[in-house]
Amino acid sequence: MTTSARISLVAAAAAVFLSLVSASQTYLSMLDHGHSFMRIFAWQLGCWGPWAIVAPWLVRVSGRFSIPKLIGVGVLLTVAQIVVAAQITVWLRPYQPVVLYSYVQSLNLLWPVRIVIDPLAYGLLIVGGKAFAVYERANRLALRESQLEAEVAKARLDALSLEIQPHFLFNTLNSIAALIRTHDNRGALSMLVGLSDLMRSTLDRSGGQLAPLGDEVALVRRYVDIQRARFGDRLDVNYRVETRCERVEVPTFLLQPLVENAMRHGLAAEARTCHIEIGAASNDGLGVRVWVSDDGRGLPPDFDLKRHAGTGLRNTSSRLNRLYGAAAQLTVKANASGGTTVELTLPGTPVGELVGEDV
Repeated sequence: MTTSARISLVAAAAAVFLSLVSASQTYLSMLDHGHSFMRIFAWQLGCWGPWAIVAPWLVRVSGRFSIPKLIGVGVLLTVAQIVVAAQITVWLRPYQPVVLYSYVQSLNLLWPVRIVIDPLAYGLLIVGGKAFAVYERANRLALRESQLEAEVAKARLDALSLEIQPHFLFNTLNSIAALIRTHDNRGALSMLVGLSDLMRSTLDRSGGQLAPLGDEVALVRRYVDIQRARFGDRLDVNYRVETRCERVEVPTFLLQPLVENAMRHGLAAEARTCHIEIGAASNDGLGVRVWVSDDGRGLPPDFDLKRHAGTGLRNTSSRLNRLYGAAAQLTVKANASGGTTVELTLPGTPVGELVGEDV
C-alpha cells in the first residue's frame, strides 16, 4: 500500500469516527424530535468528508509550503468547507421533519461553529503533515546512509579481491621467469598456457563477491596445474571436497591464496615432495568447513595472524569479516606431524546480505 493510500485510509476512518460521534450526540440530545439517525450521520459525514478527501494532498504539501502560503490555503479550504457543508445541510435536511433550512439559513447556522472546528481540523492536518515530512526526510537520510555504507563496503571488498589477483599474477610470472633462467622453455610455455587459461576463466566471472565452492576448487585445480609445470613430482595435491558442499556460495578467490601459501611453505624449505590437502565438509548443516593443509616447515612459535600473516591471509581474513562478521572464523594452526592447516568456518549465507545482491 502506498503512503497516499495509507493517509487516505486513516483520514477516512477519522471522518467516519467523528461523524459517528457527532451524529450520536445530536440524535440522543433530540431523541423525542423524531429525527433519522442515518440522515444525521450522512450529514455529519458530508461535513467531515471533504477534509478526508484533501488530507493526502495537504499532508504532502504542508512540508513544502511556507507559513503565509499555508495560511492562505487554510482560509480558502475553511471557506470552501463552510459553503459545501451549508449546501449538504439543504440537501440532506438532517433535522427533518421538525426544522427545514434554506441555504442562507444553513450558512448562518453553520459558520459560527465551522469557523472554529474547520481551522482546528486544518491545523491538525498541517501538524501531521509537518511531522510526516520530518519522518520521510529522516527515512530518506537513513536509506541514503545505508546505501552509502553498502557502497563503501562493496568497494572495500572489491579492492581486497582485486589485490589478490595481481599478487597471484606477480608470483606466477616470477615462476615463469625462473623457468626461463634455467632454460626450461617447455615448463615456461606450459605455465604461460596454463596462466592464460586461468586468467580467461577469471575474467569470465560475473564480478560478484560470491561463487559456488565447486567453481573455486576448479580455479585452484588450474592454478595447481600451472605450478606442476614448474615443480613436477615435488607437488602432490589431494582434494577431499564433499559433493554436497560444491554448491555452497563462498567468497571468490577464497582458496587460491591459501594454496599458494601452502606451496610456498612446503616447497621452499627443502627439495622434497610437498603434500597439500584441500578439503571441504558440511559443518553440521549450518554452513561449510573449508581447509588447506600442508606438511611444510610449519609455524613459528610466536605466530600471530594479525602480525605475521601475508597478503593472502590478511585479505582473506578481512573479506570474511566484512562479508560474514563474527559468523565466520579463520584459524591457522600447526599440525601435530608438521606443517600448517588453515581452516575456514563459513555460514550458509553472508550475514545481513551486506551489499545487496553483490554480496
